[in-house]
Amino acid sequence: MSATLATLYRAIRRLHVMDVTCLLHTSPDHQAVTAVQPGIHLALGGLIARAIDLEELETLRRDDRINPVVGTGIARTAASSEHGPGDQWLYGIWQDDRVISFIWVATGYIPASENFSRSAHLGSSLNMPPHCGFLFNAWTDPEHRGRGLMASLLRALIHDDALDLNLQDWFATTDWTNAASQSTFQKCGFQRVGRLYRIGRGRMQASVVPDLERRMKETVRLGSDRQKPCIAVDAPGLRWSV
Repeated sequence: MSATLATLYRAIRRLHVMDVTCLLHTSPDHQAVTAVQPGIHLALGGLIARAIDLEELETLRRDDRINPVVGTGIARTAASSEHGPGDQWLYGIWQDDRVISFIWVATGYIPASENFSRSAHLGSSLNMPPHCGFLFNAWTDPEHRGRGLMASLLRALIHDDALDLNLQDWFATTDWTNAASQSTFQKCGFQRVGRLYRIGRGRMQASVVPDLERRMKETVRLGSDRQKPCIAVDAPGLRWSV
């Protein structure tokens, strides 16, 4: 990505008429092989990584012990074997009584309102098959960035299956210009499988999404028995797969 294009995109994005994100994919086996930087040793750093349930999240918000960008999803402590719509978990790293890094995990249907870069009306919904998980709304306290915290979370969730989800494929999206986030995911075994373009306002919108049927076979070689996730199928306006 050139600096000129990135600057132009950021300027257009402020008008809330364009949202471009990168779609990333990995699997536990691939992640285990390529994650050369597992992150810091949490125990030695005096840190704890664990799931946060809904009641605890409400308390953390009330007491200002978690960043407000945490989002508004429903935290669950267990999921059905079908991994249905609405199954979401919050997984975070604690230092003392504060959460200094976290990421949301979801299965089933992820609404567009929870998967966007800067403009909620330009978000992209995802309909994930039962064997797929989705990671979103990742955040690390600025004072603790560069310590490998997000890499530790990704490794715990995907390679160690900290939530006992037994998933075969994992997806995530990052803003097109967020090179730091993309680098972290790629160091943990994620590969880019395309970009999601959402343009417009109201009913006058257009979506360009990766053709996962083709790209997944070419880049990831998924077995024919695995379903492919559906992207932005309920977005208004026109939609193309490329």
